[in-house]
Amino acid sequence: MSYRVLYRKYRPDSFDALIGQKPIVDILKNSIIDNKIAHAYLFSGPRGTGKTSTARILAKAINCLNNKDGLACGQCENCLAFNDNPDIIEIDAASNNGVEEIRELINNVKIMPTSLKYKVYIIDEVHMLSQNAFNALLLTLEEPPAHVVFILATTNIESVPITILSRCQRFDFKKISEEDILKQLEDICQKENIAYEIDGLKEIAILSEGGLRDALSVLDQVSKNATTITADLVIKEIGSISNKNIEELVKALDDNNYQLIDKIITNFQESNLNYKVVIKKLVMELAKKAIDILNNGGSGNLKYDDCKKIVLELNDLMNKININIEPYLLIKILLLEYVSVDNTKVINKEINKIEETQPVVNHDEKTNKTEEKITEKKQTEQSSFDKLVDIRINNCFVEASKTYLATIQEKWNNFILSLSSALLKGLVSDTKVVTASNKYAIIMTTIRHKDKEINDKLDDIRNLFNEFINDNYTLIFLDEDKWNLEKEKYIKNLKNKHKYEYIEENIENTSTNEDINAIIGDVFDIEKVEIE
Repeated sequence: MSYRVLYRKYRPDSFDALIGQKPIVDILKNSIIDNKIAHAYLFSGPRGTGKTSTARILAKAINCLNNKDGLACGQCENCLAFNDNPDIIEIDAASNNGVEEIRELINNVKIMPTSLKYKVYIIDEVHMLSQNAFNALLLTLEEPPAHVVFILATTNIESVPITILSRCQRFDFKKISEEDILKQLEDICQKENIAYEIDGLKEIAILSEGGLRDALSVLDQVSKNATTITADLVIKEIGSISNKNIEELVKALDDNNYQLIDKIITNFQESNLNYKVVIKKLVMELAKKAIDILNNGGSGNLKYDDCKKIVLELNDLMNKININIEPYLLIKILLLEYVSVDNTKVINKEINKIEETQPVVNHDEKTNKTEEKITEKKQTEQSSFDKLVDIRINNCFVEASKTYLATIQEKWNNFILSLSSALLKGLVSDTKVVTASNKYAIIMTTIRHKDKEINDKLDDIRNLFNEFINDNYTLIFLDEDKWNLEKEKYIKNLKNKHKYEYIEENIENTSTNEDINAIIGDVFDIEKVEIE
């Protein structure tokens, strides 16, 4: 039997199995009980919160012959034939976003279902449709045949035209609570005989940021590297931060120890930890500290009002951090505002050092020079790798096209299926090829924090892939945020008539005079991109 990652193995198949979306479940079940089925639904919300799963469950429930209390029986002829049924059509708008695909859909809408009561169209990531595709869909979406139900899903509701929104029943999915995620993780660990410590699962729940799919992917990943899942293991493997470090940071605030504050935050920065997780845990610890002050009084520097102000300012900081500004510098300066020492000249001097991005240290001159050399070496290595990635991205765009993209996408998916190593399969299972040329492929990982781990094994993965396809491709792995930035940069470069050329290769780009939209469509396999 082929290996199945946990989030696919434990995908909910009934309304009762859905986690964290009870209000939506209740409304949908009642509409089925009352036989008030809408012709079009729109599910919006963050990734990994159950939108597509709910669409499939709803499609199964409305076609069940023995539906009871809004739930599919799972035993009737329609339920047993639901999987791979031609009357349930799932479309990924990210790769089928042109007007021709939608016109084909519209033509097929008129055809009666072959076996089920309703023909259900599930369009995932619907916001990726082109404007022309949306326009073609409008009339059919407003008045589809009685035997058709549309279910649209999106993680970016702002990009869906209001004309589409007004024709659908809209349901907003919320992030799943850490408590619900933790409970689900415990249940799955018990079923899979995975040994765990509760703090380890709590760490995964925090990292998942409300997405159960992300939580299960992290669980899948770390469970392969140790016999017991602990908080230290998750922190080491995923790049999280220990609660002990956060407790030390809050204590340093309470003790007026500005040097220790600087040391801890500098360590966070050099370890390349996710600043959002740091802020989230810091807010939680400050909230605990504030409650402790109210209950027992405070003898240190921090007062209740200080804790409250820091929490509010950290929340505000989270919304204002710009990718061009070092987030840890802002966090450091914010916290040091609440440190008071007798020697004001010293504290002002140290804050000025921080503003100049020079870390404060308390070691002798020899130790200081050694640390500077280590830091400089790390920065040089990272800078070299970043430059290499930028060169590969540039070279991929020189001859990128949707023809190469379709070919490499198919080969990459087959490669993942062929992997016998559960570790490597778990590592690359949530990746997809987003752009390709004749010798380069850019591959995006949909799970945060995972691109670093994949790049650590880049050479092994590349060698295995090239052996599988009997070719010589250079692979570039990016996370979703980095890929979106690169795509935006590419579009702007085309608008500004920037000519992509191979770096250190004498190959000319012959597409300078082509229409910009045509070029973009050929690279990203989409019909039209709005350029601001």
